[in-house]
Amino acid sequence: MPALPLSRICYVEDDEDIQRIVRLSLERIGKMSVDVIADPAEAIERMIAFKPDLVILDWMMPRVDGPTLCRKMRERPETRDLPVVFITAKASPRELDELRALGAAGTISKPFSPKDLPDQLRTIWNALPAQRA
Repeated sequence: MPALPLSRICYVEDDEDIQRIVRLSLERIGKMSVDVIADPAEAIERMIAFKPDLVILDWMMPRVDGPTLCRKMRERPETRDLPVVFITAKASPRELDELRALGAAGTISKPFSPKDLPDQLRTIWNALPAQRA
């Protein structure tokens, strides 16, 4: 189990309504600091500056989708080891296998419960190996 509590999240999502829901959920219910990133093209630099504990990626975004962004994160030493959770409406076994192959720490299906989201992320966080914290 990670030694530190989950407190800093980067969330990469292009849909403004979902951005607001996740931010409110994680900040108000989860008492976490959240950096919402609308443009995946600037995501890695923002992650490096924010230094999150965990990154949430939407699967489907324009220009750069979540799996592609995750692969790009793995190429950079500053973001290579960040745990990644995907929030996605795609949940076929083949697609979930693809995310696991990318090293995803977990997935959360859309639609999700804003009330339960912080606990879902903490459950994923607490299941990570200690060396990731």
